Amino acid sequence: MALRLLDKRSVTRTAIMRGRILLVALAMIFSATCKRTPPPNACLQFSSDLMPDLAGGLIRKDFRIANAWAVKSDQTIDSSGVKFPAYFLSADIVAPSGEAVPGTWVTTEITKPGLIYSVSPQAQKYTTWAKSGDASTAGITMESAGAKESVACVLNGRAAAPQAGVTPKATTP
Repeated sequence: MALRLLDKRSVTRTAIMRGRILLVALAMIFSATCKRTPPPNACLQFSSDLMPDLAGGLIRKDFRIANAWAVKSDQTIDSSGVKFPAYFLSADIVAPSGEAVPGTWVTTEITKPGLIYSVSPQAQKYTTWAKSGDASTAGITMESAGAKESVACVLNGRAAAPQAGVTPKATTP
């Protein structure tokens, strides 16, 4: 009988240990996948009609802007005491060689002209838009919720870049 009791304990301990290992593995996989992709419907296509306005801020006129996506921020932009919704706007800054690097701005509009501020180092380097961090955009950085997600939208959208004349809409991953 003692031998039989020992077998049951051994089997129970092994099952519990395997269950814990499986639980930890699933938690690690879940947390890793959640950080890499934006939430469903977070990616908003930036209006192709506004691309020339955004590109107008490029320092080098032989560069171009393509594949622009936005993510609504939970922060606002304060312009002369009026609070506007903020959208993180990321797009590929494309060199004449075809090499592209994503830049990130914060804007008040994605369907009509609005205020634009450079957020990422790439946006600050390649465009003349005002840098975020002034009184209007206090606390808005690349660490703000929505900034990195908008970059992920650009990276995911490279395979199927927006077509001219497409109106902004939510996408599904």
